[in-house]
Amino acid sequence: MLNLMSKLTLMTVQDEGVRRLAVEHPDWMPVLEAAVAVAERAEPQGGEFAGAWVLDELRANGGSSWIPNLRILASHGLLEKSGASTRGGRRAYYRMPDRQAVARALESWRAGENAQPRRMLSFIGSGASTEPPSDMGRQAGEVRYEPRSWR
Repeated sequence: MLNLMSKLTLMTVQDEGVRRLAVEHPDWMPVLEAAVAVAERAEPQGGEFAGAWVLDELRANGGSSWIPNLRILASHGLLEKSGASTRGGRRAYYRMPDRQAVARALESWRAGENAQPRRMLSFIGSGASTEPPSDMGRQAGEVRYEPRSWR
C-alpha cells in the first residue's frame, strides 16, 4: 500500500496528462511529440508557437495531414493557450509551460509502454441473465408506461 501511495504522490501533472492522453487518445501521441519539438525550438523566442507549426512538424515526420486544433493537449494540461486566436479565429498560439517535464513524461511513457505488455481484463458472468425471468434487458422494451393524469 505504501509503495502505491508513493507512486501516486510522485506522479507529476505532466505524467498524469501524458498517461491520460495515451489511454484516451492514443492517436494523439505523435501530435504531442511534434508539439514538444516545436516548443523546444520556440523557447528562445519566448516559447509561444502556432498550432499550425505543430501540424507542419507532424507532416515533416510523416504523421497526420490534418488535426483540427490542439485543445485536447490543452485539456490534458500539457499545453496552454496563449492569448486570443488570430486571423479571424483560424490561428491559435500556445505555449508549453514545462516542456522538459512533458518530454520526461513522454520518455517514461515510451519506456513503460514497451516494458510491460498490457493485459486484458476478463469478465465471467454467472447465472442465466439472458433467460426468462431475469432477462430484464428484453423485458424493459416490453414494459408499457402510461403517465398518471394531471387532473
